[in-house]
Amino acid sequence: MILKSIISGLCILAVIYGIAIKSRLYFNIGYFVFGIFIVFNELNLFASSNDIIHLALAALWSIQVVLTIPNSLPALTRDGSIVAKSAIPKIMLSLSIINFFGAYYVTLVDYIPYEAMYGHILFGIFPLAPAYFILFDKIEIVDK
Repeated sequence: MILKSIISGLCILAVIYGIAIKSRLYFNIGYFVFGIFIVFNELNLFASSNDIIHLALAALWSIQVVLTIPNSLPALTRDGSIVAKSAIPKIMLSLSIINFFGAYYVTLVDYIPYEAMYGHILFGIFPLAPAYFILFDKIEIVDK
């Protein structure tokens, strides 16, 4: 249980650091690792219980993993910012929905520590920062 808390805490710190320095890479690493962590945990629970909810939860967090695959991209250009303004809010809202559901789900089961709800709430709130940065032109956009 302590190892799970440490991994989750490090993921939260990576996301906070990514927001603070406006680094998409660190932000995504936090969500990606957290998602992988949950996917493997849920697949392990599914393998031991055959309870379909664990497979469904693994699939849900697999969406988070796919949306946050870490990669380095060049600075936004004027043309690229048009695409970002469309895609980023949708991706961020998806991350929020996934994690707010996680916060709710924690309250329904006894195999997840209740404190995990707070981590999921943070992971639900954090995506609002990148959406804000993009929608209100708080990210540097360069000319080609």
